[in-house]
Amino acid sequence: MATPPGAGPAALRFVAAACWQVVRGRYVEHFPRVLEFLRSLRAAAPGLVRYRHHERLCMGLKAKSALLLIQ
Repeated sequence: MATPPGAGPAALRFVAAACWQVVRGRYVEHFPRVLEFLRSLRAAAPGLVRYRHHERLCMGLKAKSALLLIQ
């Protein structure tokens, strides 16, 4: 299967940097996009991030999003 155009390592680094800026800037409204990126990254490269770190990060982002909805 051929990789789609624009899906190379540079695009992946760009999306990862954008996600990092969202988390670092605490832009909670964009946390679901970061979660989706983490899920797709986990599916594409399962050994890149340890399972425990992945789950803790996802749980923290989901919790922060839920707290925003409650407030």
